[in-house]
This record gives sequence, C-alpha cells and structure tokens, in this order.
Amino acid sequence: MSLSKSLLAATAVAALMAGVANAGPAGHYHIFRPTSFKDVAGHVPPPAGDMNYYGGSVFSDVKLVSVIWNKDVLQNTKDQVPLFSAAIVDSTYVDQAGEYATEGVAAINGHKSTNQEIHRGTYLGQVQLNPHNQSKTLDDTDIQRELKLQVKEGNLPPRDPNTLYMIYFPQDIHITLDGSMSCQAFGAYHFATNDRRVDRKNNFFYAVEPECGSGFSFLTFAASHEYAEATTDNVPTPGSNPDFPQAWNDAQGFEVGDKCSGRATLTSNSGSWTVTQFYLNSLHGCSTKSTYTSP
Repeated sequence: MSLSKSLLAATAVAALMAGVANAGPAGHYHIFRPTSFKDVAGHVPPPAGDMNYYGGSVFSDVKLVSVIWNKDVLQNTKDQVPLFSAAIVDSTYVDQAGEYATEGVAAINGHKSTNQEIHRGTYLGQVQLNPHNQSKTLDDTDIQRELKLQVKEGNLPPRDPNTLYMIYFPQDIHITLDGSMSCQAFGAYHFATNDRRVDRKNNFFYAVEPECGSGFSFLTFAASHEYAEATTDNVPTPGSNPDFPQAWNDAQGFEVGDKCSGRATLTSNSGSWTVTQFYLNSLHGCSTKSTYTSP
C-alpha cells in the first residue's frame, strides 16, 4: 500500500473511532446526554405526549445507596452526596412522582400491572469502594460485574426490588456504553443488570454518575434526572419502542426526565442542591415548582 493510501486509511479509521466515541448510544433512552449546563441549554425537547404504562415495576419505597467508586472521587462530592441523597429520597420531589403509581393502572399493552404505590424512601448511606477493577476505562459490563461482586463480599448493602445504587466516578475514569464514551456522548445513565424482563429476585438497579468537570450543581442535576427515571421506570427502555418490562415511557421511549430541562432547588436543613424538573402527566408537561423541600 502506498504512503498516501496508508495515511488515507489511518485517517478514515481515526474518524470512525471519533464518531463512535462521540455518537449517542444508539436506541437507548436511559441515557442523560448533556455533559454540562451548556449542553442542557441546547436541549431539543422530545415530541409532546404523556407517559404510558407498559406493565413494568417502579420503586415503591426506594432504598438509596450512594457508592463512591474509589478514593479519587472529588472530596466535595464525597462530602455533599450523602446530604443530597438523604434529602432527595425524603422530599416533595418524590411526592410528585406518586402519580406514577401502578396500582390499579391498566398497562397500555394489556400486560398485568405490578400494583405498586410510590412513597418516600430511605437513604442507606454511602460506601467508598476499593474496586477490584482498577482500570481507568470501564465498560458498563465491568460496572455490573464490580457491583455484584461488592454486594456478594458484603461491602455494599444487599439488593432487593427497591434498592438503587447510585455510583459516582472520578474524572480520570472513562466509561463506555454501547461504544459511546462518558462526558463526550453522555453525562449519566441508569440501568438494570437484566433489562429484558422483570426479575425482582435477582435484578440490580443502578445509576452511573461520571465526573465530567461541569461542577457539583450539574452532577446533582444529572443525578436527580436518573433518580426520577429509575423510580418511575426500573428497567429502562432498550430502544425507541417501549414495551414490557418498561414501566412509564412516552410512545417514543422517552422517560420522565428526558422530556424536561428546567432546573429547581432541593433544600433541607443540611443544604441546597440543583435538581432537574421531570414530566408529569397531571400537567401534560414538566414540573414547575422552583423549590422542593425535605423533609
């Protein structure tokens, strides 16, 4: 191969790899795509339409665990996340999600309902890991494997159908999901280890919160987005055609947080934090309170 052809081929490969790194995760709507408030400002709202119920599970009484991936997570994050987490689970922010209870609700696809209410939850505390996987580049499958191992070893509280592990990462760790890179193609996501059925005996529910260098206010904004979506849709949409085991999605597969980009403040005796608004069927639009309170 000639030098010019070799250079051309190398350029094409580099362009392809850059495209993979910066493309949005194809067909996944559990991804929070913005990586900064600048990105949020350029957010194009999804199509109008209320949330439909597809027969999946929600959190009745969430048990929230904040997980610090390793010692390199910013100290301010380590200090503030427990205060933020304790506030959000016991707040008026959760109260408004109560309208997404599944009790007595007929699924749009005829699937049997899980018959759950949504109440305020409990903060179980924060755990800083010494992960077995010390790599600076992690795939989502690596995170799932580590999460299961840490629970098995007793370093994290055991899983149950209401447990949500919210995992915070340092800036020097890069996370890939479906070939896309954290802080380039997405700012956060929530997921389930089994996204094909409601597996209430074995499923782990978790959220991934990378540090994208956009400030702590953006981190809590992204975390509240994932918290609201995990609460109302435990097993997130794997594509743009929602169906069981999804819970609440619009017809295009968008979850409650995807449809809103407005900000509000969550306050408690311990401090105040920036949170996202989320979609409410009762308003046929985004929540509008400027302040949410705890307790």
